[in-house]
Amino acid sequence: MFCYNLDGDIMKKNIKFFVAIIIIFVILLLSIKYIKKEHFLDYKISNYTIKEHFYIREKSHYYDFLINNKNNSYTITLNKKLNKAKKIIKNIKTYKEKDLECIVPTYKKKIQNNIYCTYKNKAVSNNILLDNEDFKKILNKAKIKINKPKDSKINYKNLTIFKENISDNYKYIIWDYKGIYIISRNKQIYQKILNRDLYDNIMSTVVEKYFVLFDNTSVNGIETIYYYDLLKNKLKSFKLKEKISKDSYINGVFNNLIYITDKKEKKQYTLNIKKKKIEDISEKENQYLKYENYKLKTFSKSDFFMTNQYFNNENIKDKNFNYEELRKEYNYYYYLENNKIYKAIETNKKNSILLLTLPNIKDWKVIDEDIFIINEDTLYHYNEQQGLRKIIKSNELKYNYKNIYYICKR
Repeated sequence: MFCYNLDGDIMKKNIKFFVAIIIIFVILLLSIKYIKKEHFLDYKISNYTIKEHFYIREKSHYYDFLINNKNNSYTITLNKKLNKAKKIIKNIKTYKEKDLECIVPTYKKKIQNNIYCTYKNKAVSNNILLDNEDFKKILNKAKIKINKPKDSKINYKNLTIFKENISDNYKYIIWDYKGIYIISRNKQIYQKILNRDLYDNIMSTVVEKYFVLFDNTSVNGIETIYYYDLLKNKLKSFKLKEKISKDSYINGVFNNLIYITDKKEKKQYTLNIKKKKIEDISEKENQYLKYENYKLKTFSKSDFFMTNQYFNNENIKDKNFNYEELRKEYNYYYYLENNKIYKAIETNKKNSILLLTLPNIKDWKVIDEDIFIINEDTLYHYNEQQGLRKIIKSNELKYNYKNIYYICKR
């Protein structure tokens, strides 16, 4: 005779069932955490209110914070992989000296402390305060050290280069009418491309690892395209089967394709430099494309040819900012006012932070969170970690800076 404990068997089955449910629940939680790419949170620490925005952009993790107390507002951006943690600010220390008030947030994760300040109740970058005596006192109290940019320099041909200020992940290209200077922290190269000078209507750009130049020196139109490999330091060229008219310009780059518009023939092309293939994209449906606010948009012929259409976020229009010089880069607005550049995390001027000031800003670009400025005869680089730094000085930049300098980020 065989006897079975039925209650025991049922209990074992129930335990297995509940374990399976728990495992599925844990897997779902982990999946949600892994898939989730953004969160918004509001919370308080002492007398500060904090808006926390986490997001993922191009596989990098970012946190934006807008921190307010009764009198001041502070904008902070962190580029840190913190396992998508929430409410990561755990404490805020406050320091005051006369008209200067600074905060030092500390975090739940191991992140180096940094300092953020307002001067006369206006947010300013550390770069603005480098020579401020009250700021030096606060830095001493907070035990925070800020390194000043280095002014050591070398001369290379017609350029002065501040090589210690160049980040390892950047290269700079300067056009000198026949060829290019390629400047990095540890190397300086000159590459001749043309046999005669090209001053006007310079059609060139950077895509992937290539500097690309459309030879526009002939009155008959563009037939030859040069491309320089910035990694292998090799120059190559190829000829087009059909010429593009001299009255052409580069719209910009999208998904590693160069977009070109021929104003005379009312055509738009894409160039795949790797395949050395050019395609008339306006031929099929008589539609034209522009990359605007991070998306490709379609235009009719009449609308497209009313003005030159460039793929950038320069001189955008926004009802909250009445400035000609306004840029938008991801979640941020940047604007120029009286040779001062500001950043706003929201479309609200009261949340702006003064980043830098120079005597004569002639041109400026925003790439990710980095700003590149032409002031007088010098190219500067600004970011919030390292401040404002001189990069390259060239007498030519006094007179001509349009389409002759390029920045490559690896």
